[in-house]
Amino acid sequence: VAYSRLLLLLGVLQKRCGIYVGKQDIYINVVGHMRLDQNTNEGHASDLSVAVAIVSSFLAIPVRGDTAFVGEVGLLGELRTVPAMEKRIQEARRMGFSRVVTPRTNKGRGKSNKDKGTTFTRMNGVDWIQCERLYDAINEGLVYRMPTRSGKKKISSRAGQKAPGTVEELMLDDNEKNNVIIDDEDDDDDVDFVGGEFE
Repeated sequence: VAYSRLLLLLGVLQKRCGIYVGKQDIYINVVGHMRLDQNTNEGHASDLSVAVAIVSSFLAIPVRGDTAFVGEVGLLGELRTVPAMEKRIQEARRMGFSRVVTPRTNKGRGKSNKDKGTTFTRMNGVDWIQCERLYDAINEGLVYRMPTRSGKKKISSRAGQKAPGTVEELMLDDNEKNNVIIDDEDDDDDVDFVGGEFE
């Protein structure tokens, strides 16, 4: 990702989504020795995916594993289409994704949520989610929604918060408590597997 493009994305996340990462170190890594800034004639098709990854890491909210992201982010937080959108959706399906979040196009004729500026369409076995704004697209791609901000208040990172220390602090229901394994870091009472039997 070009450094100038990353700065633009961080500025948009701060201004339009309330995500202030000014005191954080940010590293962008792409697998497969791929460069996201090579084809400038195609626009910045990876902007949306980079923005979602930054927000996910900053807020400690996982990205849905079945969702791909394609789109350019504008200065006002709007999403812009990129060339060959249908080919990109087909490729995402081929790679195993069942959902694709993209900017809104004229071709999307599905169920619309006018309050959010989001349209849902089924295309070639993929749920095509078209959003007008970056904030909506991020919320569609995360496992659960970002915290809402009131007024100009910034959304803070959950990364520095203390992890739960007991099962009760996890706030699980009774069925889930039976499936929790806690490592107490004391290896004296651990079960060993020796000679095909547990000791």
